[in-house]
Amino acid sequence: EEERFGATLRQGQVFLAEALDKLEGDTLSGEEAFTLHDTYGFPVEVTEEMCADRNVKVDMEGFERCMDEQRERARAANTKDAEAAWSTYGGIHADVLKEVGATEFVGYSELECAAKVVAIIANGERADKLSAGEEGEIVLDTTTFYAEMGGQVADHGTLAKSGPEGALFQVTDVQKNKGGKYMHYGKLTEGSLKVGDVVTTAVDPVRRAAIMRAHSATHLLDAALKKVLGDHVHQAGSLVEPDRLRFDFTHFEAITPAQLAEIDKLVNDAILEGYPVVTEVLPIEEAKRKGAVAMFGEKYGDIVRVVEMGDFSMEFCGGTHLDNTAKAGPFRIKSEGSIASGVRRIEA
Repeated sequence: EEERFGATLRQGQVFLAEALDKLEGDTLSGEEAFTLHDTYGFPVEVTEEMCADRNVKVDMEGFERCMDEQRERARAANTKDAEAAWSTYGGIHADVLKEVGATEFVGYSELECAAKVVAIIANGERADKLSAGEEGEIVLDTTTFYAEMGGQVADHGTLAKSGPEGALFQVTDVQKNKGGKYMHYGKLTEGSLKVGDVVTTAVDPVRRAAIMRAHSATHLLDAALKKVLGDHVHQAGSLVEPDRLRFDFTHFEAITPAQLAEIDKLVNDAILEGYPVVTEVLPIEEAKRKGAVAMFGEKYGDIVRVVEMGDFSMEFCGGTHLDNTAKAGPFRIKSEGSIASGVRRIEA
């Protein structure tokens, strides 16, 4: 890791020295600082320090402008990929987008609710109903099922229609499309289900509780990493599953056994402290003033959801969480290592 970072520094220093030799004035352009960062992996903080040694400033506004443009390009590419993925079904999902409103998610406080079936997709085509034994996707007007996003896996459970013509649909995955529709994937095991039917959603409570333990522990881990390693640590990806979590973060060297032990202890101490977990929906500027941590490089709307765990952790998050850290149970780090230059991974 040190050798790779050393090579990055040497390569970037050559480029920077040439740029400074040609410089007219006392300010390095944001475009050149961005090229150093984007092409050579040269941290902009290092660029600022080296420029300061020669009494040269860095146009940070120009640098941030280049970063924003890169994010927009990446976001446009992701959108294009997502649209291509939805078009796998011959435009059926696009059709659903036009005719059906967004699904209302009420699953933060409830695991069950009454919901209306507003669309069915079977065998890649729009359908009026599903029969026993058929697999498909159910779109509801309201749901308690959390769709996979933000690193958190989807809820599992059932959609049940009562009465003499009852039906039971086993939900094995939930995805939220760009139009805000929750696509409940699974198989109808009993009866038949048609558009317009009213069903009762039932999220598997054991699985949900296990996922909440892992997600709340992920927030505690993020906070512990910052306390032990420094504020330069930023989340670079995560996976939250029942009783298991994976957390990727920025850091430029291996974590020592002593540091790892301290991180483990800090998380377990925070669990034992029994901090109340409080969620608030706030205007983004107010959330930032409170000190909530946002995912680095992520774009947020005007209103954000903030999850606070005592004075230990406060983050922007749309996931499901415990109401008290003590319910997380024992936390154990299983592994730590490098997955890319400047990016580490912890599994716990």
